[in-house]
Amino acid sequence: FLVAWGRAARGLDISAPSPPPHNHLDLFRPRDPPVVDFEHRGVEYYRPTTSNPKQGEGGHHGADNVIIHKAHFTKDFIAGLRAKASEGRGRPFSRFETTLAHLWRTMTRARGLSPGEDSTIRISVDGRRRLSAPPGYFGNLVLWAFPRSTVGDLLSRPLKHAAQTIHDAVARLDGAYFQSLVDFASSGAVEREGLEKTAVLKDVLCPDLEVDSWLTFPFYELDFGAGSPSYFMPSYFPTEGMLFLVPSYLGDGSVDAFVPVFQHNLDAFKQCCYSMD
Repeated sequence: FLVAWGRAARGLDISAPSPPPHNHLDLFRPRDPPVVDFEHRGVEYYRPTTSNPKQGEGGHHGADNVIIHKAHFTKDFIAGLRAKASEGRGRPFSRFETTLAHLWRTMTRARGLSPGEDSTIRISVDGRRRLSAPPGYFGNLVLWAFPRSTVGDLLSRPLKHAAQTIHDAVARLDGAYFQSLVDFASSGAVEREGLEKTAVLKDVLCPDLEVDSWLTFPFYELDFGAGSPSYFMPSYFPTEGMLFLVPSYLGDGSVDAFVPVFQHNLDAFKQCCYSMD
C-alpha cells in the first residue's frame, strides 16, 4: 500500500487491476449459524472485574525511567542465532522468530526475574494470507499470538525452546482460528457476557513483552517524489517491554531492535544482548 501510494504521488502506475478493497463487509462474513471452534474468552476478550479494570483506569508506570535502546544485530550475528536455534530441526526458524526469541531471553535476564514467574509476548499476526484476502487488501486483519514460558525455562533451556514457543503460538492462528473469532464476535456472546476487547488493555509491562515487527515492510522502496528515505525508525514510545523490529538501513538483512528498558536494567541488557549463550 505504501509503495503504491508513493507511485501514485509521482504520477506512476500502481500496477493494480482495480482499486484495492479495504472496506468490503462481505469479504469476511460469519457463518450461519456461528461455529466457534476455539476459546476466545481470556484471549481476544476479557470480562472486567474490580481487580481487572477497563482501559483508562491504569496508566504508564515509570515512563520517566525508561530508556529507548537501539540494538543492531548484523546479518552474521542473526545467521549464527538461527543456526544455533535451528540445530537438529529440518526447517530453520525465521529471522523474526530467532531475533525475538533472543530478545525475550535477553530482556528476561536483564530484568532479574524469579524463575517461577511467567513471561508472555503479545505478537501481532497478519490474517490476510490466512483468510485468503484479495490482492491489495489493506484493511485491519490482525490478531495476537501469546507465547508463554516460565522465566526458569527461558533461561535454563536453549534458544530453541524460546523460538519453538514463539513459532507454535503464531502457527496456531490459522485461517480456522481467524474465522472462529469472526463467528464468536458476531454470536452475541460479547454483549450478553459484558466482555471487553483485550486489544485496548493497558500497556504491556514487565514481566511481559509486546512486539511490532516491521521486518517485511518495504520502507526503503518508498518514494513520494523526493527519493527513498535514508533512515526509518519508530516514534518515541517509552513503554518498558514494547519492542520494535525494523530492517536496518544497510539493506543487508541486518535488524535494528528498538527496546524500551528501565534505566536500572540497561547495563545488564547491554552485557548480554550480543551473547549467544
